[in-house]
Amino acid sequence: MPLYEYHCDSCQKDFTLLQSTQVDQTETRCEECGSENVRRQFSTFAAKIQGQPTMRGKPATIDDYPGKKIPNLPIPRLRSEL
Repeated sequence: MPLYEYHCDSCQKDFTLLQSTQVDQTETRCEECGSENVRRQFSTFAAKIQGQPTMRGKPATIDDYPGKKIPNLPIPRLRSEL
């Protein structure tokens, strides 16, 4: 069963539930205040990969790139400066 993250709009608490995919999520209640005014949050996950890392060759350095001066350019402060 997957873990789902929720946010309660009534008490402003975040909580995680282990729920079946078969559960009607509109019936989910806040663990803290019991309110049904909850919304599911977008969450990320991590996967563990078994085995050895496969590195093909040496790590890239600045000398491997054609525009060697690009990393020295000033970072734009606003999106409009891009």
